[in-house]
Amino acid sequence: MLCPICAGEYQTSLEDCPGCGCELVPGTFDKRTSAEIEAIAGRRTEYVELCRPRLYPVAMLIKQMLEQNCVSVFVQGGHSLSVMPQLAYIGELRVLVEKEQLEFAQSLYKAYFESNEEIDYLAED
Repeated sequence: MLCPICAGEYQTSLEDCPGCGCELVPGTFDKRTSAEIEAIAGRRTEYVELCRPRLYPVAMLIKQMLEQNCVSVFVQGGHSLSVMPQLAYIGELRVLVEKEQLEFAQSLYKAYFESNEEIDYLAED
């Protein structure tokens, strides 16, 4: 194998290049790593509905807020808006989250979009 930095030869079992000392990526995975990759690839993820926003920009705002909080999310039905814009007014958009993260996503959604608390904005100087 050749080092990507100095083009020096090295054995695949080495972690650092003997010529320049840069960290090397192994050419093959060990059995434990390949088993972890197969387990992740074989895992089925189930998505459940969080909400049905009426407007596409609102759905994207919800999606962005959830993604910023590390929730797996996607918007279903958004592709149809380009073909049939009238669907935006009959609730065909759905925000879906991973089933395991539903409770956390619901608490975030309520805090951001269903809060009854009055917001006291600071006056700009």
